[in-house]
Amino acid sequence: MKRNWSDIEPHWMRLSERTAFDLSAECVVIDQQNEVMETTLSGLPTFLKASAAMSNPLVKQFIALAKKSGAEIAMHRMLMQAGEEFAQLWKEAQSDLQGGAFTTMDDLVEAVATARKGYDELPRRILIIQVNQRDCDVLLVGPPDNEESDSFAL
Repeated sequence: MKRNWSDIEPHWMRLSERTAFDLSAECVVIDQQNEVMETTLSGLPTFLKASAAMSNPLVKQFIALAKKSGAEIAMHRMLMQAGEEFAQLWKEAQSDLQGGAFTTMDDLVEAVATARKGYDELPRRILIIQVNQRDCDVLLVGPPDNEESDSFAL
């Protein structure tokens, strides 16, 4: 998809005028309908349904084991190691996924770290989250150079 810099520039201007970085910093979410919406870093969970359970170390361990040994073996090992605690977390993670979660709390924390990186650059770059059907792309975008076009692919 292509978006014009003019769609992003007003949001970037507000970010570039900031004197300090915090969770009220501006960022942009582009939804599946290609709508450009300004939010703040603290407002990202409104647009990005996240699963806290998927960020839990036991669930992460299960996913890593499943990639190596297969889901059935990984499930058996995790139930033997962590029993009821893992079973409850897994149930919560599955419920989150069925409820539309497609990101984790860790992903949101990483998005804030990415936004900080863009804020510290000169010229500043704004965090843009492009929401896709099953995931999202995390981008840092700044004003185009004189040689660059007024549009960019997202």
